Amino acid sequence: MQDLMTTAAIDGFDPLSISLSDSGEQRRLLEEQTKRFIQSILKSYTGFFDLFAELTQNAIDALERRKLEDPNFKPRLWITIDLDNSRVRVVDNGVGMTDHEFRNFLAPAVSFKKEGLGRGHKGVGATFLAYGFSYISVHTKKNGATTAAVLRQGRQWAEDSSGTVLRPRFEGQNFAVGELANEPSGSAFEIVVGTSPGERPKNLGWIGAVTPEQWFDVLRVKTPVGGIYLDSAQFKFDLDLKVIQNNQTSFGSFPASEYYYPHEIPGWKFASIKDIADGLDRISGDSQTKFAKLPNELKKLDGIYEVWNAEELIGDDRYFKSALTDEDETLILKHRMSVYICFLRSAKLWETFNNEIVKLRKGQRIIQGGLQMATDGMVQGELSVIPLTSAIGYQANSHAIVHFHDGNPDMGRKTFQPELKELADKLAVRAVTVSRRFLSHLKPDTGNSSSSPKKALYEWKKAQELFRDTNSISFAHQARSISLVSTPQQEQDVVALYHELVGLELIKGLKFFATSSHDTYDSLFFCDYDDRETFVFNKHSNVLGVAEQYASSHSSEPKVLEYKYDFDALVDDFSSEVKFEDQIDLVVCWKIGQKFKSKFFLNSFLVGDEGNAREIFGSTHLAYREGSQTALFEVLVLSDLLSFLQNPEMEAARQRTFYGD
Repeated sequence: MQDLMTTAAIDGFDPLSISLSDSGEQRRLLEEQTKRFIQSILKSYTGFFDLFAELTQNAIDALERRKLEDPNFKPRLWITIDLDNSRVRVVDNGVGMTDHEFRNFLAPAVSFKKEGLGRGHKGVGATFLAYGFSYISVHTKKNGATTAAVLRQGRQWAEDSSGTVLRPRFEGQNFAVGELANEPSGSAFEIVVGTSPGERPKNLGWIGAVTPEQWFDVLRVKTPVGGIYLDSAQFKFDLDLKVIQNNQTSFGSFPASEYYYPHEIPGWKFASIKDIADGLDRISGDSQTKFAKLPNELKKLDGIYEVWNAEELIGDDRYFKSALTDEDETLILKHRMSVYICFLRSAKLWETFNNEIVKLRKGQRIIQGGLQMATDGMVQGELSVIPLTSAIGYQANSHAIVHFHDGNPDMGRKTFQPELKELADKLAVRAVTVSRRFLSHLKPDTGNSSSSPKKALYEWKKAQELFRDTNSISFAHQARSISLVSTPQQEQDVVALYHELVGLELIKGLKFFATSSHDTYDSLFFCDYDDRETFVFNKHSNVLGVAEQYASSHSSEPKVLEYKYDFDALVDDFSSEVKFEDQIDLVVCWKIGQKFKSKFFLNSFLVGDEGNAREIFGSTHLAYREGSQTALFEVLVLSDLLSFLQNPEMEAARQRTFYGD
């Protein structure tokens, strides 16, 4: 028979006494240790939504436990957000609490949840609720028996260093939970916020949500009300939500719902990566033909999204497997990890969602770009930055969720074990990389609107004039000068300068099929060396020429050209497998940093007779994988080339020093 109790039995009970000895010195030491532990718990909870997350987590766990006991049970949650009185109340018709559970559940590191069930096992959430605020009321019902008590000044005691605030005790109350009148069991928790320094939140109205619909959207994102069920069955319950403002009460009833995944935002057009890939696979022809014939519902999108379960993560060679180690795969299977990604065409859409759809306080952004960790069906902590090493501008466009089973985060639901966080980062980066392959399916980003476009244009013009004055470029060939007056600032400038050099016939024998016609690479060309005397390398008369064996009256096969402002950005693309080194024939860039040295050796064609090995007219280097004797592709570093043409001896000496002899 379960141990039941009455309200009278709990009146005056100290919920921390269970962990304290009755002996004098021993008791004092245990009291100090317990208080320090509680203080460390409170420091781990700093977010506005921690209160809501802990209240709803415990309630939903209670519902789920009762559902396991009774498959016919209909779980229900009642939430009241009283903006007038800074009060949050959560009621569930779950399992309720026994006498033993009621007496112990507020003590730190005490949990009655079984491993593998529920959304947390640290036993710190209830402690945070009791001692992180100055008022908590708890009413519970178990097999018809009821108990109710309030605990006051928990926060004041926890932060008191003078010893003048007594450790709070339960005060018995009359059980008064109308929602549970016809229920055999359940619990109600009520917290009043903002009455003591250090409490989070201090003002429930700060985010600007004033209707049940707004709060439902917020709770879906920030609490287990919106569960993460990417690879498992959703736990369903009904939710009644009440909001009180200016003495007016608004009601809303909502069916079971999952996390507010961004691709579910109404009015926007989304497609899954798998649907796009399958649609392309069903169409024969080159990439342009495939895209042209693709159904309209897979083009001109506001965003793309996808979900991968553990088996898909380690089994799909196209997307994740090649980036994973054996240890990664072991962790993925152990924790049954799953990944969600939503990639928006513009980061501005997050603000649109906040301001125009949910209509919260401007700047709030309850959903935005970043990595959301989750475990056992519940979001954990705040968003972190997706650690992209290239194209970092896409961090703001991408919302990734990495979910673990039994992820076991530390106190306050903040941090995971380092190996799990590192793996989550890797998976999020990979998910963004995969999404970027489908950029052509998104609507173009129209850019930030400006209230003063004429001023912005004027400032841009002045900035370009200033840049020209301090970074001028001047080069002439056979009495003809290039038209570019400033050194390149971005990739488009590299393209322009390179084709100017082709137009000046400084670079010869190249014919171009197209530029920017492929989803992955920039251009396709072929070599047409029809006059050996014009094209063959000669150290004195044709220093940019090619090796004799490449000079032929026949045109070469099509070759892939990739443009970059900085060669190091391509190194990042190779690392993330956005591009592949064995598919590129020529890289044209303005400059080269130090990062290449970790992966490549570049042999300079600008030193001595090394140009006698050149295949593509005008290239400055031949790239090898570090430690390998197999050549990969040629590189044309434009700043090196111009410097060499203006002062060959000085630049050749620099080449030996920078790239190695």
